Amino acid sequence: MTSLEELRKINARCIHCRACQYAYSGEPDREGEDETYTGMLQGCPAGLYYGWEGYFNSGKQWMARAFLNNELPASKELLEVTEACTTCGMCETQCPNYIDTVHVTEALRAAIIEAGVEPLDKHKIFGERVRNEELRNPYKEPREERTKWLGDNIDVIDKDAKIAYYVGCTAAYRQQQIADHTVSILEKMGVDFTVVSDEVCCGSPILRTGQRDAFKEVMKENLDLFKDYDLVLFSCAGCYKTFRNDYPSHSGEPLPFKVRHAVEYAYDLLEEGKLDIKKEYPKKVTWHDPCHSIRHVGIAIEKEILADSKNWLLDSRKAQKAKEAHYEIPRIVLNSIPGLELVEMYRNRGNSFCCGAGGGVKAQFPDLAVFASKERLKEAAATGAEVLMTSCPFCVTNFNDGIKALKKEEEETGKDLSDVGSKLVVVELLELLDELL
Repeated sequence: MTSLEELRKINARCIHCRACQYAYSGEPDREGEDETYTGMLQGCPAGLYYGWEGYFNSGKQWMARAFLNNELPASKELLEVTEACTTCGMCETQCPNYIDTVHVTEALRAAIIEAGVEPLDKHKIFGERVRNEELRNPYKEPREERTKWLGDNIDVIDKDAKIAYYVGCTAAYRQQQIADHTVSILEKMGVDFTVVSDEVCCGSPILRTGQRDAFKEVMKENLDLFKDYDLVLFSCAGCYKTFRNDYPSHSGEPLPFKVRHAVEYAYDLLEEGKLDIKKEYPKKVTWHDPCHSIRHVGIAIEKEILADSKNWLLDSRKAQKAKEAHYEIPRIVLNSIPGLELVEMYRNRGNSFCCGAGGGVKAQFPDLAVFASKERLKEAAATGAEVLMTSCPFCVTNFNDGIKALKKEEEETGKDLSDVGSKLVVVELLELLDELL
């Protein structure tokens, strides 16, 4: 596993220019009546919420350097500041020096814990539950009930197939409708697949919060469990990113199988002419790019190309195009739906503002999570859309929590908050695709 010490040279590239604090948009100036979002905006949820340099990536990079140089001791206070970050990767997108900012932050968290500081209380519970053989998930649900959501559709469980659908903890125990619709889509498209009953947590929540020993256990378990499949599909953005990006990084070995998010797989079927949507969806929709499945994967695609490059001048353009092509995948799927009008938020694609739920923030810092959700809902409402669409169970949960908070505020104050998102409807793209097929 990559340690903070191994990232010293990467961290040393930080010159504290603070470019990482901002979100550059394709629309530097917006004309017209709605000028809610213009120019260059700050893009770090934690930095915006707390307002102190240490909560921005620029501060975290310098704290990591001070920690490495024994100028800043491990402490609970340092861990609290470091953990108050959604690890969304906005800062990494903006960095002109290609610093792996998220890796440094996650390694700093792990180094603090390895130095003897206990994980924060909610995060510690994650680790204990995931390591518990009777649970193997952060929700404290019985392991034997992981496939209970399938009901009578038990024929797909542990079936002899070359494609596996990795459900993930959130879809298996909380957002079960996402799992239901994913399975329904695959069945409607005639895909021969299985759901593996012994799957365990992907490890994302414990990796993000610095609990690397526990992460290593579930990573090895999942790699062994799925090694004989040709393709593993995901409906959870976090699980997908963890398998695709983090497993090779932390195991030191390439994945023994291919991976695709279900939206990417729908795109593949669309390109092959196997997905033809006839039903109309006559609504104005704005799309939220999940950090894990869009930005993080786009950054990984770019860095994979540059890692093999012998000419960065030429290959950086190739890498940028490949990254941008990945960002277009959900948009191509959306634009294939008859009647749907897609309107973009000001910050989108690699510059998309985080929903606020990732990196362990939703559990440990709920006020920060709702703050970020409301900021994004405001941006979505500014487009005039009636539907906020995404494809991530955590984004769906946190946006709905943000809308609940806005509606509660309406009830208490009597103010109409529709202009900042109280009337938005959150829709999961996979659910919509299933209904339209």
